[in-house]
Amino acid sequence: MKRLIYWIQNARAVALPQSALPALVAVFMAVGNENFSIGLSIVAVIGVMLAHLSVNLFDDYFDYQFHSEEVREQTASEGQRARTAKSPYLYSGEATPKQLFLVASLFGLAALLLGSIVFVTRGLIPLYIALAAGFLGFFYSGKPIRFCYHGLGELVTGIIFGPLLMAGVYYAACGTFTTEVFVVSLAVGLWVVNILYTHSIMDATADQKVGKKTLAEVMKTPKWKLFASAVFNFTPYLILLMSLIFGYLHPFFSAIFLILPLSVALFYLLIQFCYHPEREFDRKKWYGPMEHWDMIQEKHLEWFAIRWYLARNILQFASIIFIICSLIS
Repeated sequence: MKRLIYWIQNARAVALPQSALPALVAVFMAVGNENFSIGLSIVAVIGVMLAHLSVNLFDDYFDYQFHSEEVREQTASEGQRARTAKSPYLYSGEATPKQLFLVASLFGLAALLLGSIVFVTRGLIPLYIALAAGFLGFFYSGKPIRFCYHGLGELVTGIIFGPLLMAGVYYAACGTFTTEVFVVSLAVGLWVVNILYTHSIMDATADQKVGKKTLAEVMKTPKWKLFASAVFNFTPYLILLMSLIFGYLHPFFSAIFLILPLSVALFYLLIQFCYHPEREFDRKKWYGPMEHWDMIQEKHLEWFAIRWYLARNILQFASIIFIICSLIS
């Protein structure tokens, strides 16, 4: 059990809300459908989380092949801001690349086994969705495609954890699709992109040195980087507003605008990072939970964590609102 927990932590369990919450939103939106299955819903959610852990470990494995962590450490030592220690368990010798590949494969196999239960029950449609998501997830950083090295990593992740994930879980839960789920999945997907894009803006220097061409690098200038950030931050509100106006969503879903101040705060902090990266900002209580803050302060990573947590919290709070609205509408 300790070894399992060890590998779950290595797989960046802190990022699991990016998959678990959209999956739960899909499940709760399916509640009330005559074909709803709580058993298949649970199987689908667990399968999604296992697949997420597998993809994260494969990402570490492929990044290690290109010694990206060494570049990040060097960048930080030169006085430039870079988040380091992405996969310290490899560089410390606690685990080997061979062990990492094996564990990543086992997580993926476990997800596939759970998925097979859904495929047998619901047919080929969820299988096709799972195959598409698996393909995009594996080649996120895997050869020969390596989406994240060609400016497509963030968008691919948004497709996986937004439309594909929510469509797959919703279909597993009740055997159908709806416009309502599609609309919400677009908003969720964009907010997932927002998390990774916020990350890539702050890691741009290190990513450039390791040859990873993120979307932030494609945008190049601060003006265009911030334009893309505004798209990922605020377009979901526009999509949801139009859906409310045209009746695709219940009026209760208008509660989503309660989290708009978080998006404004994040965008402001990214403006400051692009033009005044040396400025420090205090954590506000209304920003939401930011775990292990004392440890973050000890490592002087507040500049990174406050923005990343804000992006993550937008997705978390939005998902909670979607779940509540699904239950009461």
